[in-house]
Amino acid sequence: MYVLMKGCGILVGLSLVFTVSTVFIPSTIQTKAYADEGLDLYNAGDYQRALAYWQPLAERGDPQAEFGLGLLYEAGQGVAQNFDTAQRWYRKAAEQGLSDAQNALGAMYDVGRGFAKDDVQATEWYRNAAEQGNVRAEVNLSNMYRFGRGVPRDINLAIAWLQKASDAGNPAAQSNLGGIYISEDGVKDYSKAAILFQKSADQGDPGGQNGLGIMCFLGLNRPIDLACAANWYRKAAGQGDPSAEVNLGSAYYNGSGIEKDISLAIFWYRKAAEQGNVRAQEYLQYIAEHRPILKG
Repeated sequence: MYVLMKGCGILVGLSLVFTVSTVFIPSTIQTKAYADEGLDLYNAGDYQRALAYWQPLAERGDPQAEFGLGLLYEAGQGVAQNFDTAQRWYRKAAEQGLSDAQNALGAMYDVGRGFAKDDVQATEWYRNAAEQGNVRAEVNLSNMYRFGRGVPRDINLAIAWLQKASDAGNPAAQSNLGGIYISEDGVKDYSKAAILFQKSADQGDPGGQNGLGIMCFLGLNRPIDLACAANWYRKAAGQGDPSAEVNLGSAYYNGSGIEKDISLAIFWYRKAAEQGNVRAQEYLQYIAEHRPILKG
């Protein structure tokens, strides 16, 4: 998170928020293994047929099919959502060494889904997958080191794992690494951050787009350009990124690089608040108290 407040005693001010991306479950499965037809059906959104294909394979111990069933049960795709069943299938595949399943099992420990939240277990499973070169797990393991969750905080190890995933072209890794380079004392490097955010944004990643907006707004490695900032926030917010929604809402609230519009500020704050963004919720509360005509 990267936050800048303006004004004395004013909650809703000039706000910049940067979210750290976490990579849990892919929208499409990248791994190619024995159950290829199941992968094709899953990626095509034909979950019932994927279930029918994977079920007998999973029951015979095929790890890719076990992982596929975990995905279906965790998301409730083609079956009733059931976290307990999801984690059991993930574990079967993870214990056979399938890195996607190890990352998914780590994520369930990370967020406390299917069993109690456990940062140590999450880190262990992320590490198992990351050491096999799973870029999603590399991003997630980096976050554990960055914030000292399940392991002692170590920004250098966080950077090292993100660099591996970034070099593989992962846009979440690129935006996260850019975020480190604009916010972490001792390793700040705005030139590196700009390159990483641009690489991420070029792949359509909202984290990279929001990061470029922050750099335009603050004038990091470039002249201050508020219109540029608002433009990047809009692109990222349009993809549902809650941090960008907050930043775009603040741009509208303050008329920063964009025409002042309190109604649109409320609109974007609400979208972020509905995703659980605490800062957006605070801003809405402030507006409700100080601009009661706009409540509702």
